[in-house]
Amino acid sequence: MPVSHDTAVELVRDLLELQRVMKRVTKTDAGQRQLNPTAIALLYYLDSNGPRRATVMASETGLGPSGLSRQLAVLEGEGHVERTPDPDDGRAALVAITERGREEVRTVLEQDAQRLAARLEGWDEEQARGSRGAINEITTVFLDSLGVERTTSCRSPHQPDRTGAAIGGADADPEHAAHDNTVQDHAGQDPADREHEEHPAP
Repeated sequence: MPVSHDTAVELVRDLLELQRVMKRVTKTDAGQRQLNPTAIALLYYLDSNGPRRATVMASETGLGPSGLSRQLAVLEGEGHVERTPDPDDGRAALVAITERGREEVRTVLEQDAQRLAARLEGWDEEQARGSRGAINEITTVFLDSLGVERTTSCRSPHQPDRTGAAIGGADADPEHAAHDNTVQDHAGQDPADREHEEHPAP
């Protein structure tokens, strides 16, 4: 039986509410960090996908070129990313995560996992895994409808597919899905990026 219109409407409302709440959660946690949520999401992306040209990063992350440039400048200045020559085109450069950047990813992942576990104190393992499965299913449906591959969420360098079974990557914390897909740092966005975020289309 196909999904009814009324159920689709309720799903939209639920997803928008989740997005709103995740923004608040991320901003609260971001106050304790040097890097903003968008910069952290870019580190996850590079850690999972390997070196990328800036143009490819802009396309795959949804950030505008100037916003991406600002974020990369901060990350490069902090030693979290570096630019290397593209072996396929000597005129181009690849952006790659450094060991310092990978350490930042591991640190943030551990911190977020601890915070999430505290918020889910009343849950059991079955509830947590069931919720993760539902999140991954709807994420995969959205990605398939766009004809694009999954980037960071539920994917690790050791398992570059869309099974949602990767261990040790950004999938260990559902909050990171918000980092990757819905939460952007307003200070690092172009107006067009900010408008897109504030008026999302499921």
